Amino acid sequence: MLAAGVIATLAVACANSDRSLPVPEPGPPAPTPEPQPVVFPRDEGPHDNRLEWWYYSGHLRDEDGGEYGFHFVVFQSRESAGTAGEEDPGYAAQFGLTDVGQNNHLQFARFATGEQPQTGPGLSGLLVGDWSLSADPERHTFEAGTDEARLSLSMTPTKPPALHNEIGWLAGPVTGWTYYYSRPRMAAEGSLTLGDRRFSVSGDVWMDHQWGEFFVLGNPAGWQWFGLQLDDGTDLMVTQTRNVEGGIDALYGSLIDPDGLVTPLGNGSGDLDLSTADSWRSPHTGAEYPSGWTVELPSEGIRLMLSPVVADQEIISTRPESAIYWEGKVTVTGTKGDELISGEGYVELTGYVDPLPLPWRGAGLPNPG
Repeated sequence: MLAAGVIATLAVACANSDRSLPVPEPGPPAPTPEPQPVVFPRDEGPHDNRLEWWYYSGHLRDEDGGEYGFHFVVFQSRESAGTAGEEDPGYAAQFGLTDVGQNNHLQFARFATGEQPQTGPGLSGLLVGDWSLSADPERHTFEAGTDEARLSLSMTPTKPPALHNEIGWLAGPVTGWTYYYSRPRMAAEGSLTLGDRRFSVSGDVWMDHQWGEFFVLGNPAGWQWFGLQLDDGTDLMVTQTRNVEGGIDALYGSLIDPDGLVTPLGNGSGDLDLSTADSWRSPHTGAEYPSGWTVELPSEGIRLMLSPVVADQEIISTRPESAIYWEGKVTVTGTKGDELISGEGYVELTGYVDPLPLPWRGAGLPNPG
C-alpha cells in the first residue's frame, strides 16, 4: 500500500514531544538501485531504509455475527537516505477498529525508538510500547489496543505473496523508490475485547509490506488506495496518486486470481478506471474526502461499487494535521461478466487535510490556520 504510514511516521515527533522519533529529512533520496528480487522469508523482516511499514486491514466477525473492521500498522523510520543503519530507528504503531453494528470507529497509537534486532527468519518480533507484531511466511501475529478495545490475531496466508508492478518494486510514492508486496488474503483467528466483554473473532486480512528510499508531501499531494477481497476468491489492489499540484499522476493496480496469479493493471493501459460518486466532510478537521467509488476493469468485465460501512473512519490520533487520513472498511457489490459479485474492502485516503506549511514545501507559503 502507498500507505498513510509515511505521513504518520513524519508526524510522530510532533505528536509526542517526549517520545520524539527521527523524522526523515526531505533531501533527495538515495540513488535508485538496480531492483533486486524480493526473497522470503528474508524480506518479511525489517530493512535499513528511510521508511518501512507492515500494514494489516481486515474483516472480522464474532460468534454472534457481530461485524468489525480493523487496521493495524507498524511504521519504521530512519533519519535520512544514505545514513540508514547509522542511527536508531523510530517506530509508530496505529490501531483502528470499526464496530459496524454500533456505527462506531475507535483509534489508538503507540510510539517507540531504538534498534530491535531480529533473531530468526522474517520478522521475529517488534515491540511498540505494549503492542507487538511478528511475521514469517507461515504465520503473522499481533496484539494491540487499550482497556477500551484490544485485538489479538493470528493470521495464516492462504495465497502466495503478490508482487506489485510484476517485480515488487516501483518508483514513488512521490519521489524515490520502494519495494512493495501484499499478502492479499490471510485467514485470521483471535480475540477481541471491548470494555469488559471478550469474544472470539475470525475473518480475512489483507497485509501490505513496503520499504524504500522515499518521502511523501501532504495536501494536495496524496493518494486513494483500495484493497478489495471478492467473494469468488479474487483480490484487487488499486492505487491512484496525486502530484504536488493535486493532479492525477498515476493509476495502477494488481488483479490477483484465486490461485494467486497477479495481473498488473493501469499505467495508461486503459484496463483500469476509477470514479467517485460522492464526498464526506469531516466534522473533526473540515476535510472533504471522496466517499463512494466505482472501480472498472473493462478487459476483465468487472465493475465494482464501493460504499463505506461507517462514514467517519478518519484517523485523527496523530499530528501535525498533514498526517491525518481516512482509513475505512467498505462493502463491495458489482458484476463480473454477467454474474453478480460482492466482497469487502479497505480504502485509504491521504492528503485531504490542509496542512500547516511543511519545511520542505518552500519558504513563504501561507499558513491556512
